[in-house]
Amino acid sequence: MFRKSVQSLTAFTKACGSAQYRSLYSASALGIEGYEAYREKTRTQHLHNVDNFKRKMRDFVSGSATNMIFTEDLKNIIHLIDNTPEDKQLLKDTILRYNQQGKELRFGNYVFGPVIMRACHHLGDADLALDLFKGAGGDGFFDQLTSYQILGDMLYEKGRYREVRELFDSIKSRQIQGGRFPKHCITITFAAFYKESTPESFQYAMDLWKELNAVGHVPMRKATAFAAALALNNDRPEIAVEILGTVAKGNYVTVRQLKTLALCALSRLEDVVPIFRSVLEVKGPFEKQQTYCREVIQKVQEAVKQAKEANVSSSSLQDLERMLEYLETNGQIVNDTLDSILCSEIVSTAQRKDNNSNLADSYNSRGGRVQQQQRNFRPTKKYQQLRPGLSEMN
Repeated sequence: MFRKSVQSLTAFTKACGSAQYRSLYSASALGIEGYEAYREKTRTQHLHNVDNFKRKMRDFVSGSATNMIFTEDLKNIIHLIDNTPEDKQLLKDTILRYNQQGKELRFGNYVFGPVIMRACHHLGDADLALDLFKGAGGDGFFDQLTSYQILGDMLYEKGRYREVRELFDSIKSRQIQGGRFPKHCITITFAAFYKESTPESFQYAMDLWKELNAVGHVPMRKATAFAAALALNNDRPEIAVEILGTVAKGNYVTVRQLKTLALCALSRLEDVVPIFRSVLEVKGPFEKQQTYCREVIQKVQEAVKQAKEANVSSSSLQDLERMLEYLETNGQIVNDTLDSILCSEIVSTAQRKDNNSNLADSYNSRGGRVQQQQRNFRPTKKYQQLRPGLSEMN
């Protein structure tokens, strides 16, 4: 009955996805802001000597093989690079020469991979990031989950969804940092599936979902929402309902709206009633009012109309009509699109009881010099924190 409405939602989300590309993670969450701050600091330190330093480094990498590239040299190049072909080539050459030098000469614990990826993200150059990744990735230079996550976000932002999938295959096969299913990489991958929304990407996504279930992995709620929306876009509302059923709390804004659409597509309007009722329940004075997207409400209205035209007599239809009026009267219907909410930027990756989940921590801790997974000799007291950024991960 409702299949036509679901197809119209599919057309909408595809059109929305193709009109404009955007990042899935905010600059702050990826540590880009930290990179930019350190970049300004580096430029201040070099003051009027930036061009001379670059000229010296070009002479070094093009000269004798005995010329040494020190860790500090590469760090400076990464933070002084401008968006020019000459500077990008200098970065490539410097990394190549640095990697050709014996690793026994490296005594520091600086991890370059994520910082280089942030530099490429700052320049908006996914091709440069991929070239560097393919060129130096085989030596373990980019074997950090954060590097993969930042590269994946760049590819997603540029609409290169197939390459996001290929990147995730690489993570699974290499088990970077001991894990096959890193949660942020999974989220980016399902976001790419949703945006691509082809039969091939849908099949790949469902196979991956089954694989995650088999090993007991619980994806982030945003990844779950992407998977359910993808199922809806491929006319499989029954799969969407099953996927959404894995979320412990079903009252999150994307979860309940996707479930509403799926239930309507399955002609299960009576099951929409308790969802609406939970939204309309009077909460405490400090409780945030729950809302519905107008486009989703319109789909419910169409489903109710079609049911009445089919002479379906049910008290649930009357309840739904009253609830639809209440939602409008109470100002609980918003003009935001479901796609815009689903694809809203994740502004924080910090998680309670998970010290390795913050993508920006290589700049947020210890002055932006080392990665969080490395040893910190200063004892720190752990405080229980509220989990920030949850509303952005709906």
